[in-house]
Amino acid sequence: MCARLLDLARGETMNRISTLVFLALSTVVAACGQNSDAGFTASDSESGVHYVVIGQDTVLKKTKEDSSLLKFGSEKCNVPAGTKLYLSEAPRYDVNHYLVNTAEFLTNCSFSRGYLFSKHVSKTSLGGAFAPNVKAFLDTIAFAEGTDERYDIIFTFARFFSYADHPRELRCSGSLCSDAAGRYQFLSTTWDNLARRLGLYDFSPENQDRAAIQLLKDAGVYGTVVNISSFNQFADAAYGVSSTWASMPGSPYGQPTYSASTLYSKFNTFLSRY
Repeated sequence: MCARLLDLARGETMNRISTLVFLALSTVVAACGQNSDAGFTASDSESGVHYVVIGQDTVLKKTKEDSSLLKFGSEKCNVPAGTKLYLSEAPRYDVNHYLVNTAEFLTNCSFSRGYLFSKHVSKTSLGGAFAPNVKAFLDTIAFAEGTDERYDIIFTFARFFSYADHPRELRCSGSLCSDAAGRYQFLSTTWDNLARRLGLYDFSPENQDRAAIQLLKDAGVYGTVVNISSFNQFADAAYGVSSTWASMPGSPYGQPTYSASTLYSKFNTFLSRY
């Protein structure tokens, strides 16, 4: 349906339909984000409304340093739970933080651009892309792959030291050789395809997250992940990506895998952080 609507919206018939009909079709197409690359960023941000909602008491920090080392007013400012911060631009997911630029200065705060600990943010104008379920599912994949919070890991758990590009370094463990790298262990060929499709110009943690979410969409489980509320839904999603990640239940690659029940327990633990 989405493809047909896109054809209609973009085709020669546009010369014969009204602007209002085109706008209506565009709205429906945007709602089909599950099968569209553009759906990744479909959110309130597209209408110019940017915000974050604070889930628990936190601080806005001028840097990503430990907040206990920063000074109130000049380097960090209190933000109580329940606060909805309106922003002058879309928030940017930065591994364990959101980088934000508040539309107005906070009380007794000398800066507007800073970092919020992502676990203390309950909602953002980015919408479903980094919804709690999605973040927890990505955490679960990283747990299964053995990378956890690390984005700088090569197969065999060696480190790389530049995010300029996929490291493309072949490593072997026994008879198995791979150039898999990053938090989600992308093969260089997989990464190159995703980078081309999504316009990713480096291997930064944020872009690794974006690429992993696209793989969820390609596997047809993104919508399931966003709406996980039971073990069966989680299992459907976990088995659905088993051909993408070798550690997931049902993977055909002959490597050690985790059971769906074990990963569901981890998923709920990760979800509680958000």
